[in-house]
Amino acid sequence: MLVRQRQEIQEVSRQRRVTLAASGGLLLFAAFPPLDLGFLAWFALVPLLAAIEGESPSRAFGLGLLAGGVAYLTIVSWMLAFGVLPWILLAAYLSLYVGIFAGLSSWVAARRPAWVAVWSVALLWTALEYLRSIGVFGFPWALLGLTQHRYPPVIQIAKVTGVFGVSFLVALGGAALARAVISRRLGPMVAPAMIVAAAILWGGPQVQAQNTGSLRIAAVQPNVPARVKFDPLLSPGHMDTLRRLVGAAGGQGAELIVLPETAIPYNIFGPSGVLREVGHWAGRAGATLIASSLENGVSNIAVAVAPSGQAVSRYDKVRLVAFGEYGVRPGQRHEPLWTPPGQVGIAICFESIFPDVGRALVRNGAELLAVMTNDGWFDGTSGVEQHAAHSVLRAVETGRWVVRAANTGVTMVIDPAGRVSSRLQPRTEAVLVDRAAFVRSSTFYARRGDVFAIATLFAIAVLGVPAIRSAFLGNVRTPAFQQMVAAALLPLVAVWLVLGSPSRGIWPGVLLAFVIVLSALRPLTDWGFRVRGFVASLLAGTAVVGILWSGLAITLRAYGLPAGLPVPDGGWLEGIVRQLVVGLAVEGWLRGIVFTPATHWKGLPTAVALGAGMGMLLQRGLTAEAIAWAMVTGAGFGLIRARTGNALGLVIPHALGNILFSVVTMVR
Repeated sequence: MLVRQRQEIQEVSRQRRVTLAASGGLLLFAAFPPLDLGFLAWFALVPLLAAIEGESPSRAFGLGLLAGGVAYLTIVSWMLAFGVLPWILLAAYLSLYVGIFAGLSSWVAARRPAWVAVWSVALLWTALEYLRSIGVFGFPWALLGLTQHRYPPVIQIAKVTGVFGVSFLVALGGAALARAVISRRLGPMVAPAMIVAAAILWGGPQVQAQNTGSLRIAAVQPNVPARVKFDPLLSPGHMDTLRRLVGAAGGQGAELIVLPETAIPYNIFGPSGVLREVGHWAGRAGATLIASSLENGVSNIAVAVAPSGQAVSRYDKVRLVAFGEYGVRPGQRHEPLWTPPGQVGIAICFESIFPDVGRALVRNGAELLAVMTNDGWFDGTSGVEQHAAHSVLRAVETGRWVVRAANTGVTMVIDPAGRVSSRLQPRTEAVLVDRAAFVRSSTFYARRGDVFAIATLFAIAVLGVPAIRSAFLGNVRTPAFQQMVAAALLPLVAVWLVLGSPSRGIWPGVLLAFVIVLSALRPLTDWGFRVRGFVASLLAGTAVVGILWSGLAITLRAYGLPAGLPVPDGGWLEGIVRQLVVGLAVEGWLRGIVFTPATHWKGLPTAVALGAGMGMLLQRGLTAEAIAWAMVTGAGFGLIRARTGNALGLVIPHALGNILFSVVTMVR
């Protein structure tokens, strides 16, 4: 009877923890558009932290994954415009960080004083947000600090810390409240409450100190549906709309007029370019016009056209959208446009979500920021408002006025305090004229960058030193750990050296040689090199590749991009043989000689994760698309290997996936 009662109590406890974690995810969703109840962000971490209290890191990771799944499946539901699979994969990627946050919070905060636990939670959340904002996988969407975009006094700290400081304040407040609820004591809240209050009180006067600008600027919103934007039959009509709106802006005294991303449906330069016509628009308006086009289909550009009709400067988009712009050539530098009124820093669409882009533009001389975007791809969804919120933080971080020109909305002007000075209704054809100013002074964040965010990484490293040292000493002498390290690192170092050399094409042979040598140390069946489970592994792996490729093709078609079956270099026979060798080398290594000792060391989840992570490292020199493909297929193949025990059956699906995906694996 006692055993049964104990089991029932444990079941109730598990259900309660699951409910709490899911509630935290719902609160996080509600803090972002479409509900945009930013004040709820201060409470969003409380249910999750209560749910993981006293749990092991692995269980805490699972609860964090659940909270993140509930949050991001709803927050990024706008991704459904590109298909179900991209939506699920993006939400899963973002949820992974919440899972890691929960697992590490449980690990780092274990057996530490309450006040240390509170600060470690805020530091962890901020450090992880920073990590997911940088690198080839950088995607700083739905950062906690962005929930405060409607509260100017709260976000003024971004002048010093960037958006990550705002996230830290919100996470600190939530962690302190959670600790007070769990311990039923107000003590843990005192210091965090004072820090948060001090930051907000400091921010209030910063908002009031901003002056109204004297420069007349305009943003054009032509309201052209994204899927007909480049229809050649409709292009003359689009040009007429732009001409009329630019003229209207000039008639209202605008000195600087900004068009949305790729607004011109033709080339601007070249024999068939429309620079002369666009120059006439600028001349009749008596203003500098910042025009844009997808030049020759391969360059996403912004061009400053002076009232004289001459193109005086050009910017090529540097940070491209993975998969959506796989054929576009990136620019090399975030260089502001020189215009007769002053220096204008351009962030084209996706670039505006990155804090470092605005910072780089200001450091290179930008005195005003212009965001040119085409959010028509997810028009009618919460993604439009979520994207627009980033521009508010860019204004505060850099201390610059921001004019945002969007094809279908949101078009607006933002002052350096993050206040929206004016905006147009989405889905309307109109021009927005307002006053702004060129600013030459810089904020601390613009000058020094992510000092605060990097400091959180160091702080977490210091807090984790005892636990890391203990874990390392507990594992370093175990045979499974030693075998895993040898099997993973020796081939990886050799292959990385080859990939960085002119002889990079021989890397499959180098890796295969390691597989052959290391596999001789144990019976082949121990590595998963066997007949049993071959067919199941082959079929499951092929299904994974087929599903992923179908999802990718749907996404590309949503962008109007081709997704046909590529022909391998050298023809089908040579291409198939080459890819089979690559598949044998990679799967023999990751799902063979690395997978087995990793499983003996920390179990199947570790082996699956390690294989996926190391597969990403093999993509050195390739694009973010190739790394993402390696991560997702690696995770899928790892799960199949864990289920079937067979690695050989994955060789053919690996080769098939490489052939299908070669359409987007070009080196930029």
